[in-house]
Amino acid sequence: MAATKTILIIDDDKDMVNTTRIILESRNYAVEAAYNGKDGYSMIEKHPPDLILLDVMMSTNTEGFDLAYKLKNSNQYRDIPIIMLTSFPREITLQGPEKFQHILGEDWPVSEFFEKPVDPDELLAVIQDLLVGKP
Repeated sequence: MAATKTILIIDDDKDMVNTTRIILESRNYAVEAAYNGKDGYSMIEKHPPDLILLDVMMSTNTEGFDLAYKLKNSNQYRDIPIIMLTSFPREITLQGPEKFQHILGEDWPVSEFFEKPVDPDELLAVIQDLLVGKP
């Protein structure tokens, strides 16, 4: 039997974290949670997860992107798949793309991108695909 995979959820919405935790644990994933990028990064340093679910807007409008770029620029963490779960596209529409230009023109540091609310079956399928073959 394969070892249990660990998924780290980094999101400031505690309801979202709890709901996602229930879904993931029902599929036998080990789940850890952080409610901001700083705490999430500290958890990654202590025990790198197999996959990260990451919100964009937490204490700043781009905190999740900032963390994703930091991880992708790190030799130690760049291979951890990141799935971004966010309402970010709605914010671009509401606030205007010029406010986010500093991140929109860069290469995406994430494996997949889902707009909230997320369909649990679609999320689980993508997680499964990303973790296939990971030791």
